[in-house]
Amino acid sequence: MHGTPAGRAGEPAAIAPAAVYLASDDAAFVHGTAVDVDGGRASVAVLANHIAFQAA
Repeated sequence: MHGTPAGRAGEPAAIAPAAVYLASDDAAFVHGTAVDVDGGRASVAVLANHIAFQAA
């Protein structure tokens, strides 16, 4: 999968642990944040935007 550092599409089994964690008591102090479970795709987009901004 182009643009994804993991090199593949996500499977439900890869996403489920994050959902289970966020629904658990262990995540009671997690507030107001986004958890990207996307194989690194969001990180690549942020880095690309940063590089483009620096070049401008």
